[in-house]
Order: sequence, then C-alpha cells, then structure tokens
Amino acid sequence: MSKKGMTELKKETALKNFRYNRFLLLRYLLAGFFFSNLYWLLMLFMSHSWYALLPASLMLLMLPAIAEHAKLYGDMTDQIENKLRHNKFYHSIQLGMNLLLLVLSFTAGGFRRLYPFLATSSQARAAIVTILLVGIFLSAFCIQRIRRIYLQKDKHYEYIQEFAKMN
Repeated sequence: MSKKGMTELKKETALKNFRYNRFLLLRYLLAGFFFSNLYWLLMLFMSHSWYALLPASLMLLMLPAIAEHAKLYGDMTDQIENKLRHNKFYHSIQLGMNLLLLVLSFTAGGFRRLYPFLATSSQARAAIVTILLVGIFLSAFCIQRIRRIYLQKDKHYEYIQEFAKMN
C-alpha cells in the first residue's frame, strides 16, 4: 500500500473511531446496568423469587440497545436521528423501573419481596435507595446525552467537525 493510501486509511479510521467514541459513555453505562441487573437477577433466582422476572425483562429489553451500538461502528454519517432509539427506550424503562423500585423500597412488604436476600434494616434500605437514586441519575443522564447527540450539541460532534476541517 502506498504512503498516500496509508495516510488516507489512517484518517478514515480516526474519523470512524471519533464517531464511535461519541457513544462510549452510553456503552459503558449500558454495560453497568446489564451487570447490576444480572447480579440482582442471580440473587433473586437464588432466593427462589418470582420477582426475578423484573431484572430478566430489563436485560431482554437491553438487547436491541446493545445491537444498536454494534451497528454504529461502521456508520460514517453524522445523522444520528433515531439510531439510538432502542437505547433511549431502554433508559426510559430503566428510569421508570428505578422510580417504581424506589417507591416500593419504602414499604416493608415491597422491600422484602424485591430484596429477599437482604435483612430489612435501615442500613440495607439506605444502600438500596442510594443504588436506585444513582441508577435514576444515570438513566436520566443517558437520556439527556442521547438528546444532545440527536441535536448535535455534544462535544464529540464538535471534535469530529474540527478533525474533518483539518483533514
């Protein structure tokens, strides 16, 4: 391959990586939600609770969002509208679920049913409430991030534009 061809390939690869890294935080947070739901599922499963269907359903709803990220790597356009719709849908569901779980965690029956592997103590309840509040914040953050990407007002879009102008 000629030197000019190598340079062109490097530029193309750099631009592809810039575009893909635009979604890096969304991918990591999606993975974080996957593993937190997986651990909750396993603990409920080992407790022989039918409530294990909640994290299992969240994990199933996550699969199209994961597939979306895989498709985005080869996408060389800046038109992202609706290319993160499964991601946005998943985070909206996760946000709603965390809000519901937060409310139910303040009831004795809800807490015992949703977290049978924990003692019904104020420390356990505080830990769960903290985890749910962090989840609510992160889901809301992801939805806001997707909105900014759709509007092309995110920092990565500016970097892509600057790189394209320079090359």
